[in-house]
Amino acid sequence: MSFFKKLHIVILLCALSGVSAPINAHVLNGTTAQVILRDGQVEIRVITSIDHLISALQSDQAWLLGDIDAVMPDGLSTKQQAEFIINVLKQKTSLVVNGKAISFERVTFSSSLILHGGEIVFQAKHQFPEVTELSVSFHKILGQVHASFVKPTYQLLGAGATAKVTF
Repeated sequence: MSFFKKLHIVILLCALSGVSAPINAHVLNGTTAQVILRDGQVEIRVITSIDHLISALQSDQAWLLGDIDAVMPDGLSTKQQAEFIINVLKQKTSLVVNGKAISFERVTFSSSLILHGGEIVFQAKHQFPEVTELSVSFHKILGQVHASFVKPTYQLLGAGATAKVTF
């Protein structure tokens, strides 16, 4: 067999073995949170794996270790699971603005069946004219949280105008 025929067979085998290799999307394997500070309000957008949350909340071992206060019952509908997750996260997520604990007025939940991920949005209002300090903590079942903190700058632009922002 000539060198080129052997090379052709090797290349063909390499190509065929590559077809069965798993393809992974670039998905963050963890929880992310974006804390957005606006005039009079704070919004926290948490994006996490819903499958992981449900598994952690149905773990007897997590309950025995004190990581969760109650085990999520089996057989809940999707809506009931969402309500259970919201209640658990709301109890253990805390927000402090300028040294004062702030309660969440609204918590919403949406999930994406494609990525098995979900977004939980916490909304709170505050009365401070200027926020100098903000702290937030999340429930232990979320694991490590990659958090970003945003304080938007607002401008009204006329038609065709250019915005200039300095950081």
